[in-house]
Amino acid sequence: MSTASPPSETPLSQKIGWILSFVIPALILVTVHGDGLTREMVIFMAITSWAVICWATEILPAPMVGIILPTLYFATKVAPPQVALGKAFTTVIPWAIIGALLIGLMAYKTGLAKRLVLKCMVLTGSSYYGLFFALFISGMLLTILVPSGTAKSTIMLALGVGACDALNLKKGSRESTAVLFAAFLSVCAPRFGLLTGSLENLAVTRLMSSVTGVSISYADYAIQNFIPATIYCALSMCLLLFMVKGKGKLKKELLLAQYEEMGPISQGEWISAFIAVSAVVLAATQKLHGIPILYLFMAFGIPAFIPKYRILDQKDFNTLAFPMLFFITGSLSIGFVAGHIGIGKWLCSLLLPVAQSMESVFGLSTLAYSFGAIFNFILTPLSAQALMTVPLSELAVSLHVQPYPIVYSFLYGTDQYIFAYEFALLLFFCSTGHLRLRYAMKVLAFRMLAFPIFLGTIAVPYWTLIGIV
Repeated sequence: MSTASPPSETPLSQKIGWILSFVIPALILVTVHGDGLTREMVIFMAITSWAVICWATEILPAPMVGIILPTLYFATKVAPPQVALGKAFTTVIPWAIIGALLIGLMAYKTGLAKRLVLKCMVLTGSSYYGLFFALFISGMLLTILVPSGTAKSTIMLALGVGACDALNLKKGSRESTAVLFAAFLSVCAPRFGLLTGSLENLAVTRLMSSVTGVSISYADYAIQNFIPATIYCALSMCLLLFMVKGKGKLKKELLLAQYEEMGPISQGEWISAFIAVSAVVLAATQKLHGIPILYLFMAFGIPAFIPKYRILDQKDFNTLAFPMLFFITGSLSIGFVAGHIGIGKWLCSLLLPVAQSMESVFGLSTLAYSFGAIFNFILTPLSAQALMTVPLSELAVSLHVQPYPIVYSFLYGTDQYIFAYEFALLLFFCSTGHLRLRYAMKVLAFRMLAFPIFLGTIAVPYWTLIGIV
């Protein structure tokens, strides 16, 4: 007669996590109050703190928390279900992710991603240094050619997963986390360099122009931001080298041998490449044809199942990380609910008066950056920018300061995150399982604290040099 094995010992971090998940929300409910704070805002803070603790300490599966979180929002009457649940599923992110995962799976299964990465590593070096440089260059090129952040992420995610495969890295290890995070940074860190680098840039410049009355052209924006954004991306990538210091050195002969073992490009690789390129081109030209391609990204997986050219089958489809969609949509609900109950405006009323005591452009820029980093904990980057761009622009004008460095610094603030829920594309990369956020959190926290050095030594002096300070 077999006996059940004794339960494994719960790690201390999880024990602490369970305690905090009850204590912190309770303390918020009991102690947080003040002018302008409504019942909904206090409950929102308590529920959101519970979710953040669960994700940070991994006491519950991330998708499970993503399901419970929006349910708690509308069950406690913080927000109606169409806001707490509906808005997340009406955004492009969940649907584009399904298609992106399919395209990535095709690139992985056919060997296309592995081939691309091996070729990049052969050309740029035989270590993580070379790989990160290859990803950096790829990301910069995509920033110029492809406006869609999701489309860029699809390509770079496939390259990152392919790199992990080529290096035989364990899923979720420190090394695979560094590679996937390098792929993520190569997409996201340089996006502020060009006006079409992201939707956020277009929205922010238009809001800023509504205050100044001066429109910002593509060329003007590139002159103001491309060089600082490129340096910012390079410095961000360099931080990852500390995660893999002394590891992953491969002989170039071994890389060449692996590449030659793959033989000529197969029919499946050609099909995968055609599907990926077609998806990217159509996404990048959406303004011309008007078709909501990102919502239809999943349809690009259909050719992979055609019998004559079959690349994927039912078993492959079942391997897709569908539970992570609930993690993503649950996380997105934080920003939508925060906007619905007005918590952003409440914070704005508290923080903006502090800016009136600042005198130097560097001081104002640092403060604006801090606003962005703080707001990013409770709002999506785009909603935070929509809320704060006009007030910050008006504040700069009232202080007889050009708003450009202030607003651009705020943009960089919204690019600082520690938890995956703060940025949808980070959620996308986490959904693969290769990127384990707890390994990247130290790098992210260091970057967040060190960014004012970048502002003072690179960004503000550059903006002064070109005359927008």
